[in-house]
Amino acid sequence: MAAGARMLEDLGCDYVIHHIGYDERRDAEVQREHGGRMPSPLDKLAEVVKAVSIPVQAVGGLSIEQAIACPRYGAPLVVLGAPLTVDADSFKTAAGDLESILREICRRIRSEN
Repeated sequence: MAAGARMLEDLGCDYVIHHIGYDERRDAEVQREHGGRMPSPLDKLAEVVKAVSIPVQAVGGLSIEQAIACPRYGAPLVVLGAPLTVDADSFKTAAGDLESILREICRRIRSEN
């Protein structure tokens, strides 16, 4: 992933999106490689950030705490997708008070960084 990020920077990209897709997160073989758990963008985020001098955006199944942690890894562009805003298993809005969740994430990111 770091080599791919460097290639994108060398090609003139302005930022890198470090994404772990829905299918990859749920692949049984990939989960075995991660000790039986779903992979997270945070697994390789520091390595990707270190490999380039352009901004990095992390996305792919982030929990609230993981999303808030992204800037601490050097990834200032935080993406809120499934399962936070969109249900992880169906194309509908996530359960709960979405507006309050988003406001809390933004507040905490701003206060910690």
